[in-house]
Amino acid sequence: MVWRRKNEELNPKNLVGTVTYGGRRVLVWGCMSASGLDNDPMHTALNVRLWCLYNCPQNLKTPPQSPDLNPIEHIWRELEVRVRKHDIKTKRELKTVMVEEWMNIDAEITKKKLVKSIPKRLKAVVDAKGYPTKY
Repeated sequence: MVWRRKNEELNPKNLVGTVTYGGRRVLVWGCMSASGLDNDPMHTALNVRLWCLYNCPQNLKTPPQSPDLNPIEHIWRELEVRVRKHDIKTKRELKTVMVEEWMNIDAEITKKKLVKSIPKRLKAVVDAKGYPTKY
C-alpha cells in the first residue's frame, strides 16, 4: 500500500513495481500495430525483425511495459470497461463477450484518440524524465 498526497500518484517515490503476468487463468492477446513490433522480447522473432528492417524503416520502437507509449494498453482498458458491463458467468461467455466487444471498438476512433496522440505521449515521457505520465 502506498500513502501519498493528492496529485502525487506519479511521483517516483510513490510507485510500486508490478508483475507483468499474475498467472490468472485467462490470457488475451491482441494487436494494434502497423509494423507488428512493440519491443517485447516475446514478440521479436528474427523473421519479424528482418521483415520490419526492410519494410518499416521508420518503425517506432516502444519499450515493453510502457503503457504511456503503447496505444494497445488503452484499447485493453476500453475493452475491460465494455466487458465489465456484462453479467458474465462462464469462461465461454467471457470469450464471446470479449470477441463481440473487441469487434465493436471503432477503428477510426481508436486511430484518432490513440495513435494520433503519440507525439503528446512522447513529449510527456520526456518531460517526466522517463517516469510515468498521465497516459
